[in-house]
Amino acid sequence: MPALRPMAADDALAVHELSVRTFADLAERFHEPPPPPPRVARSLVRIHHLLERDPGGAWVAEHDGEVAGAALAIERDGLWGLSLLVVDPAHQSRGLGRALLARALAHGEGGRRGGVILASSDPRALRTYARAGFVAHPCLFARGHPDAVERPSGVSDGGEADRGLIERVDRAVRGAPHGEDVDAMLRAGARLLIADRGYAVVEGGRVRLLAALDDAAAADLLRAALAETPPGAEASVEWITALQAWAVAPVLDAGLALRVDGAVFVRGEVGRFRPYLPSGAYL
Repeated sequence: MPALRPMAADDALAVHELSVRTFADLAERFHEPPPPPPRVARSLVRIHHLLERDPGGAWVAEHDGEVAGAALAIERDGLWGLSLLVVDPAHQSRGLGRALLARALAHGEGGRRGGVILASSDPRALRTYARAGFVAHPCLFARGHPDAVERPSGVSDGGEADRGLIERVDRAVRGAPHGEDVDAMLRAGARLLIADRGYAVVEGGRVRLLAALDDAAAADLLRAALAETPPGAEASVEWITALQAWAVAPVLDAGLALRVDGAVFVRGEVGRFRPYLPSGAYL
């Protein structure tokens, strides 16, 4: 088996390229179009940010001098999250993913109250997370070209002055603030939308993160996020569990199509987790 070691800054580009290969292989196995590869700059911002903020959760598996697997885990005020777990297709189904997950789970173990994993539909990943004691919440995924969506009047562009609101909403929804994770998303090219009872981080037509104090504010933020979709581009909204039923009407009204895809896994105390569309990178 490849040897496990702490991730280093010099590994960042190799981890990004491994992620692209792994998710392209997953799409091929599911007979789906390959996902658009993440922008290199955005991916590197994420990896370097988490290496600096959570070095104890950053691991790679090395085989013959090449990165064959990687894991990134975060911990925020006792809330643990798995930001990334990828294994090169040539090394899958040999226990390497479980070994990397075990190292990632050890990050912040002493003060942890709960954990979150956002999983693809890969049966092997679903089995691994379920056996690790996480409870699965199956998800809907929405995609399409929004039809005549307008930004609600109560939503505006956000800025530095909104940090207090963001922290208050995060603590109410998941018990822990995102803090500098929001800054990392904005550095990578996302934009911040604010309502008086919530916020959203959006990039093109993709909802990167959305949290609010009530369903009505969340639905307005989602409509505003869909309205940000560039002309001719697709919008996508992920991680719509049964707890996020408030999100279904806005995406259907916008003309997006729904399908079942992936699952949100939780363990322990994660807060009320509603209304909330978590970030794939920062949970």
